[in-house]
Amino acid sequence: MDQGQPHPHDRHDLHVGDLVRLTGLPRWVDHMPAESQRVFQLCVGGTFRVQALRSPPGDVELWVHEGADHPDVMADSIWIEPEYLERVTPDDTAG
Repeated sequence: MDQGQPHPHDRHDLHVGDLVRLTGLPRWVDHMPAESQRVFQLCVGGTFRVQALRSPPGDVELWVHEGADHPDVMADSIWIEPEYLERVTPDDTAG
């Protein structure tokens, strides 16, 4: 699996409600069940709104559905380290 490059983020740089792009995956995703791996893989490159922050260890919660942001209903919830996220603005997501 292409892991992507971690970003030098500090969890304290991110806040609930921020838009972020998932840029890669940590190696531990490879050890998850296939269905869970697929959820994470579909999300790489996608833009999501931060739903929660866990402290410690500082992981970020995203609500996703089929690889896309799902801010109103938690279809799937993934927790990811902030170094695999890049903050974006709404302008960055316009196609």
